[in-house]
Amino acid sequence: MTLADLRVVAITDRRLMVPADLLAAGDWPAIAAAFGRAVARAVDGCPADSVVIQLREKDLDGGPLLQLTRAAQPFAPVIVNDRLDVALAADAYGVHLPERGLPVDVARALAPSLLIGVSRHAPPGHTGADLVHLGPIWSTPAKPDVPPLGEATLSGIALGSLARLVAVGGIDSPARARQAAAAGAAAVAVIRAAWNGASLAPFVAAVEAGLARS
Repeated sequence: MTLADLRVVAITDRRLMVPADLLAAGDWPAIAAAFGRAVARAVDGCPADSVVIQLREKDLDGGPLLQLTRAAQPFAPVIVNDRLDVALAADAYGVHLPERGLPVDVARALAPSLLIGVSRHAPPGHTGADLVHLGPIWSTPAKPDVPPLGEATLSGIALGSLARLVAVGGIDSPARARQAAAAGAAAVAVIRAAWNGASLAPFVAAVEAGLARS
């Protein structure tokens, strides 16, 4: 895929994607299968390569995380959060580095074939990454004590000619996705709204509409 096609980053939360009784049973092949089905539902009807799955399951060891990565890969490109080893083992599309994770240049040297994403909580300059997540743009239950940056923060950020800005935080509706794109984001990150059983196609269309206005 090319980053020009990307509109939505769907950030995983297996507790929203897999039935609670199945998670409690600890049957990882069955959990991975249900996880893959949730990804398939989310990308159904979306244009090819418009959605990337960011696997963010911070509490998992490498083995289960690898199973979930492989379960999602038939349906969409996958970026693994923080775990460069798992991303390489799965031949994933990329790795996402948290703000206190590996430096971008170190990750790039170890895995030159991977797309690299980073998270920032203030307007960034050149990071050397391919995707830069900036947020929270709006208030979000995940970070209730963090003041939102506001959509105006997305305007006029220079990341380099190839990097893409991803708005994250409080993007719980297509209307918010359209606002973020119109304000300057190239794509949006969605968590809770990605796993309600519906397709992300309305979010993709909303980003397209916002980009057309920007």
